[in-house]
Amino acid sequence: METIFDLLAVFLFSATAGLFFLRQRHETPPITPYALVGFVGVIGNWLGNHGGGVAAVALLVAGAFLTLHLASEPYREPREEKNQ
Repeated sequence: METIFDLLAVFLFSATAGLFFLRQRHETPPITPYALVGFVGVIGNWLGNHGGGVAAVALLVAGAFLTLHLASEPYREPREEKNQ
């Protein structure tokens, strides 16, 4: 890890992966938002390492806010099957 963007992307990925595995223990979450955060981290890291500092910071901050949104979602209620 050579730049601050590498460090930020690794922290973002670690938080997202940890949150996904925590949610996986209690329910079956959709993987799409978690994969989106991973891709945002990769693209933000690449932009930061190639001179796009402002865009990289914007993407990494957006990914962090999406991770916070995912963390603040309540767990889904178990479905009750009605026998009619």
